[in-house]
Amino acid sequence: MDKLVWHDPWAARTRLQALAPRIDAASNAVQARYYLSLAHSLQYLYLNKEYDQAVAAGLAAVDDETAPHTHRFLQVLEAVRVRREGDYEASSALMLEVANWAESAGDHFLHVFALAELGFTQGMSSNSEQAFPHLQDAFDAAVMVQDVFLIALVNESYGAVYGYVGEYEQSIAHYRKALASYADLGYSVYEAEATYGIAISYRYAKQWQEALEMFRRYRQLTEVHHSEHGRFSALYGLGMTYAEMGDCDKALPVIAEALQAGAPEDFKAELYKRQAVCLARGGRATEAAAAIAAARDVFDRLPVFKGTHWELEVGLAEAEVAAELGDMDSAYTLLRDYHERIVALLRESASERLMTLRVEMENVRKDHEIGRLQEAARIDALELEQQRRSNELQRRTVIFWIGVTAVVLFFLAWQVRSARRLREISSRDSLTGLYNRRFIFQRLEALCAELPMDRGELSIVLVDVDDFKQVNDRYGHPAGDSILKEIAAIGSSLLRPGDELARVGGEEFLCLLPRTGERNARMVARRLLERVREHRFEISGRGEVSITVSIGVASFGARCADADSLYAKADSAMYRAKSSGKDQLYSTA
Repeated sequence: MDKLVWHDPWAARTRLQALAPRIDAASNAVQARYYLSLAHSLQYLYLNKEYDQAVAAGLAAVDDETAPHTHRFLQVLEAVRVRREGDYEASSALMLEVANWAESAGDHFLHVFALAELGFTQGMSSNSEQAFPHLQDAFDAAVMVQDVFLIALVNESYGAVYGYVGEYEQSIAHYRKALASYADLGYSVYEAEATYGIAISYRYAKQWQEALEMFRRYRQLTEVHHSEHGRFSALYGLGMTYAEMGDCDKALPVIAEALQAGAPEDFKAELYKRQAVCLARGGRATEAAAAIAAARDVFDRLPVFKGTHWELEVGLAEAEVAAELGDMDSAYTLLRDYHERIVALLRESASERLMTLRVEMENVRKDHEIGRLQEAARIDALELEQQRRSNELQRRTVIFWIGVTAVVLFFLAWQVRSARRLREISSRDSLTGLYNRRFIFQRLEALCAELPMDRGELSIVLVDVDDFKQVNDRYGHPAGDSILKEIAAIGSSLLRPGDELARVGGEEFLCLLPRTGERNARMVARRLLERVREHRFEISGRGEVSITVSIGVASFGARCADADSLYAKADSAMYRAKSSGKDQLYSTA
């Protein structure tokens, strides 16, 4: 039955429901195991009411005779239920508790499953800084036990979290890895989930045709079981994509069909927003207003979404509707209100440094707009006195336009400086001051593209801090941050002109060595390995601690002719160093 639950959840649900009349007479331990299997089969079928009932019945049946694995797995599924209700904090706390228990109990499957769900949950709650380290731990554990299904689950969670932070290429790449594994295993329900994730990422990346293709593929995979959720999700994706690409003739009938397909309330609101804009584009003002009102009504009935960007975007849609209908004054007022509210929301959720910069830019923009309105009012007032004081008015008009020009020139210069500051911020890791993942991979791709295959030299060194999770657990995250800064300083001190070092993950660093073959790259890596090993890291109030790293080296060549394969080789070598006892380096040509 366990295998059937993963391979064909629909068939598993049917068989388990056939056993239901006999379950009440079974022992509590058997009941708990039964409801765990039933909840597993329902998790990705989106039969939420049945799922909630199964989880509740399973937890109610738990007693002293229940296997700890069963009890803890039911807790993870309960955390999934809590997540669906929007309580991400409580859901994450319960998942982390189970993951820690499973790790200490040696329950590898549950450990990886809980961490994958935890990372996904933290990504949903805009907490990607915690999500990525947990997913890395899950991936390491899944690779260690060589479980293809668990590796696919982690890749799927990676795809979702990368999508939440706007890294759509990475999102699609991870989703495709999960999709390939699910297809090989024959897990069609999970294959559909990964396909939908790819479609969503293509949609947000504005790669419309690819998104449409994947949404249609998703519909083919789900309509086999006549899944209402699958039908709605496919219609939702197609309708939203058509609307966002501006094809309202195709969007409106698909959106109408989706709204009739038993849509979840929050998804209805998104459909109403796009429907309103398309209706306005066709001049159907009354229907557009009704769609906006319907979207607002949804959020009035869902307090968990109050104040979120989903609710605020109703105002943005309303501004778009007003603009399409030619009411520019209302559009401006609505757009200004939306920007004020979204900036307030970003102030709460974004990092303080970046948020301060955004607020400053928004305030300058608003001040400029207010200044323009005030000056326009002055012009109107002066024009009323034109006949009486025409000469004076001309003089003041000249002075005014000189002032406006100065303000515009100042504002443009400020924007140039701000853009430069933003580019610098976007390419740097805030903790270590090194380059970040996005910058270093763009740089690596550019170097690979420039190198001739027969005589180009380029190497990369991938560094991962050994047992860093234990360091954080024992000494605290501030101590861990301090160690990462010192390792960054050690690595930077070893670089030559032209070499580049970046922090690409929680405790992972990547060094680019242009014009460097494998032998010299190993020498650089060896010096870094020994320098870290010999360094004594000072922990405030706790004395000194020794830290080691594991290093993988890969060099450009016929088998490593692009950034992805080069990084994959270095990653493989690094994991070989990890599995061989850590504090080592391996390389692959």
